[in-house]
Amino acid sequence: MYLMLQTFGALIMRDLAVFLPTYKDRIINSIIWAILTLLVFQYIMPSLGMSDNFGAFMAASNAASWGFFEVTENVSWFVADLEGDRAISYYLTLPIPQWLVFFRIGITNAIQALLVTIFFIPAAKIILGTALSFENTSWAKLAIIMILVHLFYGLFSLYLASKTKDMRNISNIWMRIVFPLWFIGCYQFPWSVLRDMAPTVARINLLNPIMYCMEGTRSALLGPEGSISFWWCAGALALFCIASGYIGIKKMKQRLDCI
Repeated sequence: MYLMLQTFGALIMRDLAVFLPTYKDRIINSIIWAILTLLVFQYIMPSLGMSDNFGAFMAASNAASWGFFEVTENVSWFVADLEGDRAISYYLTLPIPQWLVFFRIGITNAIQALLVTIFFIPAAKIILGTALSFENTSWAKLAIIMILVHLFYGLFSLYLASKTKDMRNISNIWMRIVFPLWFIGCYQFPWSVLRDMAPTVARINLLNPIMYCMEGTRSALLGPEGSISFWWCAGALALFCIASGYIGIKKMKQRLDCI
């Protein structure tokens, strides 16, 4: 058991060591995206009749969604390895269960995405000033939901990787899975608005894990008013983490013909 945990920890540290040289660029890229979206929604869109405090709403949405794009990029690197050096084949020979090799990929992706996302709220506060108030923020709940959100993204990346046949298929995964889940996942609107406008669509959207990421983060950061119950979101994400991890690992083992 000790050797297994030691090996697992060493693999995590190795992945983070590879990640660190790209850390600064990833932060810069994410902050540019966050700043531009906040500037547009807080200072330009109100002229079209949108709420003046929509910037705070989008700050929570940005913090909840960037990790989804971060792990999608990592899927590309993983698929490229499968088509090239196949380093994963070496890892599968190490003295740890094969499922743990794949689980480590999900955990590493989650940690990397979270390390980038932690700068979103401070950056949003600088851009929005008093428009982003922490009066109703529950920092404990925010920490819980951020961990669950990025753990789901990391484990879901295993499923995405198993569905990506080759690098030419990346755009299909983006347009057919990633973009629909994100765009209809309450990134730019609360679930309550969708429920009032299209109740049937809203009920179907309860099967969308990204919706719980958005609603749970907004509930923790901005307060519970107008959002789905935080604990419902946290519970749903915990279930999605388990399902994503189980299905993703199973499909990855099938893809690599693991015994």
